[in-house]
Amino acid sequence: MKLSLIGAGNLGRQLYREFLVAPEVEILQWMDRKSNLPQTDEGVTLVNQIVALEEVDCYVLAVADDAIEEISAQLPLSALVVHTAGGRPLTRIKKQERKGVFYPIQSFSSDRRIDFSKISIGIESSSPDDLTFLKKLANQIKANPLVLDSKKRLAMHLAAVFANNFTNHLLVQAEQICAHYDLSFDLLKPLLKETIDKLEVLSPQQAQTGPALRNDSKTLAAHRELLTDPELITIYDLLTKSIQKNIEK
Repeated sequence: MKLSLIGAGNLGRQLYREFLVAPEVEILQWMDRKSNLPQTDEGVTLVNQIVALEEVDCYVLAVADDAIEEISAQLPLSALVVHTAGGRPLTRIKKQERKGVFYPIQSFSSDRRIDFSKISIGIESSSPDDLTFLKKLANQIKANPLVLDSKKRLAMHLAAVFANNFTNHLLVQAEQICAHYDLSFDLLKPLLKETIDKLEVLSPQQAQTGPALRNDSKTLAAHRELLTDPELITIYDLLTKSIQKNIEK
């Protein structure tokens, strides 16, 4: 399975490490626009322009979502071109008849090594043969291939934004509240670990706790008095009402 990997951001670097050790995968070239080196430490050829890419079995685009169409349009028309975006449809690749999606359902940060054997990869393709190729590619890096069409993948991406991005933003606010009142954010880490761990045996609905659930009006009012940012008060009120409406349902 000869690949060219395009993109060297957080996801691109993670995929490079996984493809590098996959027994049946050969990374022929890796495109990093910011690099002027001839090759990686492992001997993979580095290029910084699309015109330098050679023909391969598959081009994997680990690039910004808005760059998918522009970059794919410059690749060979007969090639299998695959993007990695959860929030973009298969049709974002317009010129090639052989197109696909290889979307890891995970958050990627620099200097964090992900265990791909514990994640699923949403795959989609315009042909059965190429879908089989993408299943095999996912298996090569020990991930679970999950066939998702563009609509289901977008829904999965939306759910991931709620579960990860929005949750992390709330943790940023929690850290700032701790700092404002001279408390260590580390005190919350056992609580956060339990919040995730109990989802192994409970649904999120069953795991819900807190003053909003109990309709503890005194605690809710006391919390609001501690908040000095009007925007945070709005967020607090919206989430409180959302929890209570959900319980009513």
